[in-house]
Amino acid sequence: MTPTKPHVRSKRDDDLVLELGNRWAVFGGGSAEDIFVTFGWTEAQYFERLKVLAGRRFPPLDDTLRHRLLAVCTERLQRTAHPPSSASKGHVDDSESRLTPR
Repeated sequence: MTPTKPHVRSKRDDDLVLELGNRWAVFGGGSAEDIFVTFGWTEAQYFERLKVLAGRRFPPLDDTLRHRLLAVCTERLQRTAHPPSSASKGHVDDSESRLTPR
């Protein structure tokens, strides 16, 4: 039996994470579906990785973008950790308001 190798992140993976983050930052980050289709990761996994990459001080990110990405990561990670309840999403139980046949 051959042991499986652990997944090693490549620079290309990191570049794709930053590219998606940059493209969607002004919209609050990419959708959960886009993240999963592109990386096979949950939102939390993606935004944790983006947070690490954006927190590094290397030339591809200017400070404005870095701060925007970190703010998006913080907000999305908080949202995934504490999803809003159905009541705060504007869900209304309309079972009593439905007309019933006489």
